Amino acid sequence: MPGPLTKLNPNLEPILTAPYPFDLVDANKKKAREMFPEGYVIDFGIGDPTDPVPELVRKRMAAATEELKCSGYPAAVGDGDYLDAIVGWLKARFGVDISTGQVCATYGAKYASFHIPMFFVDPAADDVCIVPNPGYPPYADGTLLAGAEPFYLNISEATDFEPDLSEIPPNVAERARVFFLNSPHSPTGRMLSLEKLGEVVGFCLQNNIVLVSDECYSELYYGDAPHSVLEVPQSAECAIVLNSLSKRSMMTSCAVGFVASRNPELLGPIRSITRKSAQGVANIIQAGAAAALRDQVHPEQMRAVYAERLQTILPALEGVGCSPVRPQGTFFLWVKVPEDDTSLGFSERLLFEKGINCMPGNLVSKEWGGVNPGGGFVRFALVPPVEKVRQAAERLQTG
Repeated sequence: MPGPLTKLNPNLEPILTAPYPFDLVDANKKKAREMFPEGYVIDFGIGDPTDPVPELVRKRMAAATEELKCSGYPAAVGDGDYLDAIVGWLKARFGVDISTGQVCATYGAKYASFHIPMFFVDPAADDVCIVPNPGYPPYADGTLLAGAEPFYLNISEATDFEPDLSEIPPNVAERARVFFLNSPHSPTGRMLSLEKLGEVVGFCLQNNIVLVSDECYSELYYGDAPHSVLEVPQSAECAIVLNSLSKRSMMTSCAVGFVASRNPELLGPIRSITRKSAQGVANIIQAGAAAALRDQVHPEQMRAVYAERLQTILPALEGVGCSPVRPQGTFFLWVKVPEDDTSLGFSERLLFEKGINCMPGNLVSKEWGGVNPGGGFVRFALVPPVEKVRQAAERLQTG
């Protein structure tokens, strides 16, 4: 009998063998739910909106189900109306002129961020992709599968929660093929200025690096609206932007987004391979996404909801000795735990004593350069309903 088939891509090994960081958190949450009455645990751990998809989007999708019943396979790079909506939104929101040929529909941003390194990395070379730390795991996992090495750029208190380009050694910059940027940044909530975005664009141009700007939280902010890297004129040469309807319009169940770039050498291969490898986002979902992008009311309403949740929980956390990093954007709250505590110890105490679940910061970061920038922090995802957030605040304020 022949032995088992083991001819896997060797680049899979570091991804498949890495421990899943949330296993411990999931096990603790299950244990807590068995300890407390049903519905008692308030879950700030998972970054998945619990608010409903806007009614206008649901209605548009329902109508599209009948309208498109004979429409056939969806266009892989995006339906014309959806692409028009993206172009119109980018113009209205950022003042950016871009054509429908410079955008491509995607299954949210996760799929795109994972696959982008494969377009620009040479697996036979000693290539590097620069990823923020903490940062979205698909950046690094996609880099590994593409046959490159992640270089983690620590985003920490020491860097004022911004990428510090001086921390990138010249030999790394020379080998780098992709630079992942995330603003507003998950999980710290830091929003980069137009000047800082220009600095990163200049660095990428100087070193011949493709800049991938993840702007999925661009519509969740608490003051001034975030900038897009597309607003930097020179970005037309080196930048790809990712965005999605998941956070802006609570469409996580639909997984729809887009990539945009004004450089055909960057976007052209992505559009071409998309045509050859995917059927495209479902037509009815694209119809709903187009309706969502053309409505500016529901994002404003959701910003008010997240602001209320934020202002409800902040004083309670400060009252137990925490130092929250006040976010400029995203629905995450990055919280420094009391000085004599640890990320895991603090999160477990909240969970088992008060039924409040949050994410230890060291589990959403990597140790790099002898430092884990998530050490001493926990992450709160402000997704529970306001009433639940109030309950959590009350529990924190009681001994």
